Amino acid sequence: MRTSRKKGTKSRASRLTRTRLLLLVGAIITIVVIAVAYLLNRPTVTPTSSTIVFNFDTGLPVLTEAQSTPLTQTSNGLTVNFSSPSDPAAFSVKNLSNSSMNLSQFSGKYLYDNKPSRDILDIKFDTEIININITFATIESQSTTIILPSDIALTAYKDTVFVGQEQTYGSFSEDTYPQGTLSFRAARPFNWVRITVPTQTSGTTDFLVDNISVKLAYGSSTP
Repeated sequence: MRTSRKKGTKSRASRLTRTRLLLLVGAIITIVVIAVAYLLNRPTVTPTSSTIVFNFDTGLPVLTEAQSTPLTQTSNGLTVNFSSPSDPAAFSVKNLSNSSMNLSQFSGKYLYDNKPSRDILDIKFDTEIININITFATIESQSTTIILPSDIALTAYKDTVFVGQEQTYGSFSEDTYPQGTLSFRAARPFNWVRITVPTQTSGTTDFLVDNISVKLAYGSSTP
C-alpha cells in the first residue's frame, strides 16, 4: 500500500510539472506573437512628399541663431544630419534679417561657414534621394584678380560608395556675394552629399547654403 501511494504521488507531480510547462510555453508563445504584431504595426514617421525642402526655418527641431554643426533637421518625415570633418562649429546658423548682407536668393536662416580654413559640409539623409538642389553663395567680392566667382563642388555617395559629382559657380550681382544653385541628379539613389570649395589659385574657401530641395528616390511613402 505504501508503494502504491508513492507511485500515485509521483504521477500527480508529473502531471503538475507537465501542466506548468505547457502554461509556460503558452505564455512565451503569446508574448512572441504580441511582440511580432507590435513590430509589424508600430507607427513610423515616413516622408509625406516626394519633394522636400530644408530651409533652416521650418524644420524640426527649431534652430536657434548661432547654433552650430553638427545638427539635425526633420522635414515632412525626412531627417537630415549636417556636419563637417572640421566640427565642432565648422558651420553655424545665421539669420539674414539680423545681418547687413543682401542675398536675394536666401531667406531667413541659413548655414554660414565659420572657419577661414577650407571646410567641408556633409549632408546625410536617412532616406535615399535621387535629386538635390542647393542655393549657395561664395564669400568673396569681385575684383581685378577675381573676375569669376569660385567654384563650388558637390560629391554624392550611397553610404560610402561614390555616385557622382557636380561643380558650378555663382554670379556676381548687386548682392553682397555671388550666388547660384548647385544641382545634382543621379541615375541611382544616394543618401550623402559633400559640399566644398575646390582648391584654386584665387577666390575663397568659404560658402553659405540655404533652401536645400531634394527628391526622394522612391517617391512618397503615403497614398
